[in-house]
Amino acid sequence: MKILVASIGHESNTFSPLPTRWADFTVRRGDALLDTAALGDNALAGIVDTLRGAGVELVPAIHASALPGGLVQRDAYDRLRAGLLERAAEAQGACIFLHGAMVAEGVETADASLVCALREALGPGAPIAVAMDMHGNVTADWVRCADAIRAYHTAPHVDQSATGAAAARMMLRMLREGLRPSIGFVKLPLMYPGEFARTDSEPMGSIMRLVAEIEALPGVLSASLIKTHSWSDVYDKGISAVVVAEGAALAQAQAARLAAAFWERRYDFPKSVEAYPPDEAIAVALGAAGQPVFLSDSGDNPTAGGTSDVPALLGRLLARRAPSALVCGFWDAEAVRACHAAGVGAMVQTTLGGKVDRANGAPLPVTGTVRRLAEGDFYRGGSRLAVLRVSGVDVLLSEERIAVTDPAQLRRLGLEPLEYKIVVMKQGYLFPEFEALSVRSILALSPGATHCDLTQLPFRRVRRPIYPLDADTTWSPG
Repeated sequence: MKILVASIGHESNTFSPLPTRWADFTVRRGDALLDTAALGDNALAGIVDTLRGAGVELVPAIHASALPGGLVQRDAYDRLRAGLLERAAEAQGACIFLHGAMVAEGVETADASLVCALREALGPGAPIAVAMDMHGNVTADWVRCADAIRAYHTAPHVDQSATGAAAARMMLRMLREGLRPSIGFVKLPLMYPGEFARTDSEPMGSIMRLVAEIEALPGVLSASLIKTHSWSDVYDKGISAVVVAEGAALAQAQAARLAAAFWERRYDFPKSVEAYPPDEAIAVALGAAGQPVFLSDSGDNPTAGGTSDVPALLGRLLARRAPSALVCGFWDAEAVRACHAAGVGAMVQTTLGGKVDRANGAPLPVTGTVRRLAEGDFYRGGSRLAVLRVSGVDVLLSEERIAVTDPAQLRRLGLEPLEYKIVVMKQGYLFPEFEALSVRSILALSPGATHCDLTQLPFRRVRRPIYPLDADTTWSPG
């Protein structure tokens, strides 16, 4: 039996003013999908290695991903859909990765639509297993069209390949045993930013131990707690419990058990992270012992769809005359061009930010000295970079929107995070490589398309009531 393999990943933020175009996707096709060394540690690599290691003949379709951003333009979605389906006639089943949080123009639940399109192309009897991100949004259509679903179990994510392998093992059972498992699915009227639900802290650690306990039960193939993508304003969303098992009653009972456990702890999640409004976050960081203290500009997080050009936290940092600070990953093409034109050592007058996400900040006038100029390779492509020192604060500027996720990116520019008292990251929770350097990490509840206080965002489409938008929301697993 030939099995189609593919991967399509986009985390769509409907509050971002920045559309996601076809050109924003990095795309591989055909046999390039089978080069797992080039793919690195991701779910598709786990799928391919596991199935190929078991002797399954693979039909490689498409691997496409883009930096999180705004709505995926319709022509881009249509091309992704076509890429997924173009070789479906050659296959008798599919094992794929979908992020789970894509929203396209005219297609609110784009990942579910892709699964159902694949079901229609393959036919009702073909096995379909899907690996996905923990921050996706599962719907009833998705559950109806798939045979098995497995999400990441870690946040920050360190089990991408392992998740693909888990989905592939379910596919092997379907191929070898003729098994058609059932999916138990319960959706909660609840959403939280992922920053409040790290799996290496409580209460999420306890929830994931329950996930492992459920997965160990006889007859259970997989269990997932899928935390949704908070920054998409779509009707059918919410945190979901998904359990794949050999019987429908077992699957649904365990999904309800997992959902009830999460709901019981719902008030504890915001307490799991040290978070403050911007001015208080800066004050706490300045008063903390040791260095570096990492300060997350969480409202403008490009790894969740933020534009990276909201200057609010930078402005407050400059107002406090913070000594020894580094601000990472600020997107401003005009400022970068001005720095390159002036040269290293030159004084530059310019504005920073407020050029894309105008709803959350105006351009910030600054005068600074150009410290470094470089070409970069930060996120699947190059970008001209500049480091501008403004009143003692080093600001890493990029000509293209980037995600700074590893200290090695900074060290290639001659920037050593350990030398700064405060390192401001345009992130939510810290990526593990930065966490390892941090003496303390603090979340600034800053403005932007990824504001972690969801009540500050203009939700209009989402089904109500939903917590925390509606503080008195009630629910039971029924």
